Amino acid sequence: MDLTARERDRRWAAIRKALARQDVDVFLAFSDFGDQSTLQRYVTNYRSGYDYSAVLLYRDEGCEQIVSHPGNMMMSNQLSWATESFWMAVPHSRARQNSGNDPTVGGQIANRLADHGVKRIGVAGMEYFPTGWKETITAEIPGVEFVDIWDDVHHLRLVKSEDEQALVREACRISDVIWDQMGDIVQVGRKRYEVLADIEHIIRSHGCEDSFNLCMSLPVGKERMDRNPYSALPIEDDSVYLVEVSPRFLGYYGQQTGLVSTGTIPEDMRKAVEAANRARDKGLEIAQPGVDLVEMGQAIEGQLRADGYASATPSFGHACGMELEDLHIDGNSLILEEGMTFIFHPLLAEHPAIMRADTYLITGSGCERLTSGSLEPLQL
Repeated sequence: MDLTARERDRRWAAIRKALARQDVDVFLAFSDFGDQSTLQRYVTNYRSGYDYSAVLLYRDEGCEQIVSHPGNMMMSNQLSWATESFWMAVPHSRARQNSGNDPTVGGQIANRLADHGVKRIGVAGMEYFPTGWKETITAEIPGVEFVDIWDDVHHLRLVKSEDEQALVREACRISDVIWDQMGDIVQVGRKRYEVLADIEHIIRSHGCEDSFNLCMSLPVGKERMDRNPYSALPIEDDSVYLVEVSPRFLGYYGQQTGLVSTGTIPEDMRKAVEAANRARDKGLEIAQPGVDLVEMGQAIEGQLRADGYASATPSFGHACGMELEDLHIDGNSLILEEGMTFIFHPLLAEHPAIMRADTYLITGSGCERLTSGSLEPLQL
């Protein structure tokens, strides 16, 4: 299972259409060793093996990968969709100087753009763009302009193709596998690192590259903490934990989060979970293409008020995909479209962190839940 040349062509065509619309010559995206941000990978299907990596997708033709380590050249040539790879370099204008001119990714970017005669550079999210690179490019190419095309590119990321949906589904399937075994993983006396290590082991054994997982004692703030809160802290008897499982399969996240109890769940906590679930379901009733997230939020908040609760925040989840939070739901408008994937989890003001979170796909007629675990707390 992997992304295909068909997916590459779809993405490149859509980005080039956005470049043409704004009269931009090239799209420049980058990522670091931690695969943040993921826009470079979105263009190349390549995860950086070391330090920074950048991609230049030209409006007319060509896609170039810039890597920061010679060893990455071989990996990029084999794994990246880019048509050509380059190692970092000293900018042309400084190449004959004798000192203070170490090769950099920014230097090679400036060289490639200068060689192509680029004057307008598209960047998604200028606030994240390395200042040093911008200064190097500006010095090398007088009169160059930077154009923020975040809205266009981010929208492409939010609306997923069938190939992308398949990867999200697989991440969700793997979360189901873990939740099926949660009763064996969370046991009284085990250390937190043992619980999280078991979750991570299962995730990796199913081919995932990354994950984000939590095992948090409830209610929040009542537990003693240390500087590594998931190390020596034990699973205790008659306690309740919020357990999050968020596998990342071939670059795409799914999430499944719920409560696990080693004893009796307090009545106020159980009622809070039930209210949060009812509120989420009220929002899901209207979730379909053409509906605004604001309308979903209003339905959720209305149900919470009817049950005597208040929302802790305008957020009731986030879009997911190549990042666990591709878009944070914060009360702003976003019209739902078929192919968007979200993690929905209303939060109650009186009971922070008490939630049931699942991954959902907006379909042509509604909203499909991609995870299949029980919506009720797991009582061991």
